[in-house]
Amino acid sequence: MIANAEHAHARRWRSASVRSNSRLVIADDSPDMRWLVHAAIGKEFSEVIEVADGRELLWTLLRSSFATPPGSEPELVVITDICMPAYDGLEVLDAWREAACDVPTIIMTAYPSAAVQDRADALGAFVLAKPFTTATLRWLVGEMIAGLRNR
Repeated sequence: MIANAEHAHARRWRSASVRSNSRLVIADDSPDMRWLVHAAIGKEFSEVIEVADGRELLWTLLRSSFATPPGSEPELVVITDICMPAYDGLEVLDAWREAACDVPTIIMTAYPSAAVQDRADALGAFVLAKPFTTATLRWLVGEMIAGLRNR
């Protein structure tokens, strides 16, 4: 049963691949976690940016908003951990939401409490509890990409 579900996720993922002007930002202080996310979904994006702390994430998001010419907005997906040095992922997303439009965001955490879920809901982000399967990650990103295209 699980193999069939993962096969269905893989088919849907291939059909929801991102366009050539797509960008994935992965923020986690663990190089292993950044590698895992990049290996699982990175090839579907034209550009993958990895950052190791909240300050780098904030600067990356700000630069992306200024580097994009009007009318040619790339598809941007952000996958961030909560617990990182400098600023946590939720603090960065809170500041980013005030300055920019909605960006599909996944918040990874080993501690998915009700308070984290409430903050993520308020930010329009999805909480992905660690540990997770790469099939779940691919499915979730595929759903977010489909939502971008249906706007």
